[in-house]
Amino acid sequence: MTRYLLAPFPLHGHVVPMVALAEELAERGHRVDVVISPEFAGVFREVGCTVTEIAIRPRGGVPEKATVGHKVRRLRRMYDVFREQRRLTGELVARWGELDPVVVVADIMAIWGIRAAEAAGVPFVSFFVTYAVSEEVLLDEVRQQLGPRAAAVVRALGIARVQPGLRRSVTRGAALALVNTVPELQPARESFDARYQFVGPLRQEVADTAAHDGDDLPWDRIEREKALYVSTGTMFTRGAEFFRKVADAFAGTDWLVIMATSHTDPAELGTLPDNVIARRYVPQSAVLERCQAFLSHAGMNSALEGLALGLPMVLVPRASDQKEIARRLEAAGAGIVVPAESEGGSFLAAVERVVADQEVRATLDRLSERMDRRGGPAAAAELLEKLAADRPHRRGAAS
Repeated sequence: MTRYLLAPFPLHGHVVPMVALAEELAERGHRVDVVISPEFAGVFREVGCTVTEIAIRPRGGVPEKATVGHKVRRLRRMYDVFREQRRLTGELVARWGELDPVVVVADIMAIWGIRAAEAAGVPFVSFFVTYAVSEEVLLDEVRQQLGPRAAAVVRALGIARVQPGLRRSVTRGAALALVNTVPELQPARESFDARYQFVGPLRQEVADTAAHDGDDLPWDRIEREKALYVSTGTMFTRGAEFFRKVADAFAGTDWLVIMATSHTDPAELGTLPDNVIARRYVPQSAVLERCQAFLSHAGMNSALEGLALGLPMVLVPRASDQKEIARRLEAAGAGIVVPAESEGGSFLAAVERVVADQEVRATLDRLSERMDRRGGPAAAAELLEKLAADRPHRRGAAS
């Protein structure tokens, strides 16, 4: 048995792949300690982890149309985040005698896990929930959005290096980097050294039953009818206008549409057509297992899940990494990008098109099979076991 410490970042999209890894390590008989805020403690306990709850300030969603007030508050929060990082690092260092890990796995946004590991002289593993970032990746994003001259200025000034994933401690100090993606979705793969292992998709196995405590979804209809799942994520989500537009477009069709609206209250959508269901949150994996298509924001977890299940995708990205993932999925032939401001009928037409396209189906079959061979959580766990085995024996590594 080896003792691992996991430091996730308290956002749903960051927690999901870390839970899959934690479950795999626990099933292999290892001791898995997790430091996380109370709202995410339960999902780690359910898979056999020992959880230390720490107070991490909740991160809210980024509204589609940010007001001046929101932008000002965001600037004010930057100082609070800096202070919080120092506080959490101190708390972990103080608790280190209780935790005593052989290896630390820290989300690149959970910098307190990395700093505490460095202070204790314990090897740490950087955990990327989306594709890995390098200066070349970020410069390419600037080049695509603002042009080559802007990219040249950014390179000359070194501005790209302030991005969290390029901090010296996150990149140069890591013994290993686990990246929750597949090579096909990793930009500038050649700019990463051998420590970077692309182990995605990190996802849990979905239970066979559709029974889920606390939800009121019509699982019999989802099983029986032609279903489309619509999700714009939990961070850079969309407002009521977008969801209403999609609902109206699919009204009266033979599609059953299940929407996850996140920070948007479904009540804001008004009375919905009989074939459209809206909830703030739904058990995404269980729903997707029973769908025929996916209208997605192209977040990495969702993109990988869609590929693993062989689902044709219509992609409506918002954040910069989502735009890159959507471009790559479209280039690979796995889906279609539709701008969010498009008329509702464009989304219906795109869904019908990708579902009927045999080339899309063949591409998805090929990618899904390739992803099965990558191993996901098992491959990541094996890399961690090898790293731990290569370390000198110490109290945290018990047999």
